[in-house]
Amino acid sequence: MLVETNAIVLSTLKYGDSSLIARCYCKELGLKSFLLKGILSSKKGNIKKSFFQPMSIIQLITQIKNDNRIGLYYIKEARIHYPLIEIPSDIKKNAVVLFISEVLTKTITEDGAPNLPLYHFIEKNVIYLEEKVFSPLFHLKFMIELSQNLGFYPNQTSIEEPFFDLESGCFSGFSSSKYQIGGDLALAFKKLLNTRFELLNEIRISNPLRIELLNVLIDYFNLHLQGFGKIKSVDILHEIFR
Repeated sequence: MLVETNAIVLSTLKYGDSSLIARCYCKELGLKSFLLKGILSSKKGNIKKSFFQPMSIIQLITQIKNDNRIGLYYIKEARIHYPLIEIPSDIKKNAVVLFISEVLTKTITEDGAPNLPLYHFIEKNVIYLEEKVFSPLFHLKFMIELSQNLGFYPNQTSIEEPFFDLESGCFSGFSSSKYQIGGDLALAFKKLLNTRFELLNEIRISNPLRIELLNVLIDYFNLHLQGFGKIKSVDILHEIFR
């Protein structure tokens, strides 16, 4: 069965001397891995290596077979659906995209039914990052909102309380866990929770607090997602934003 779908490139892995395996989150298919045979050496054909940069938004046609045992699919046709111009040329936006692609690669780990709200969330915010003025808080807000799509968004019922428990995902009036944050860190976290993407540039959070918040969010994901682990691109973010 031939399927035409929009897709977001999460990551690529070199396969042999001239091929790539591209992991893409597809609007109609969910997570799929595609074998791009000879794409690193061939200068012909309509499928270009440049289509498969991190977080590229493409449109592809693939054939889905029920007896596919190796989990790799082939792309018959592909084209750019939404061109990214600013992101590849802006060092800060590019660093954030590399970070986001790594986070998504670690969170979307299994083939399954398509999740349209998750797909639309990712696509919408990649386009937002491309088009709008950059905010150094974007990747932090992205992780918070991503947690809603993954099922562990912070419970704001008692948001006026001074502590946030990463393990329970709730605010509380007392510190009773090694996974709790408070003080300026909790206040900054609340600011991010209550601020929409388009208003991020209206709030001020210092670089040291941003670093702490990023570490907190990574801990939060590790507590709620088995095997999430370490994010390698964090060091790049710290270097660029310091």
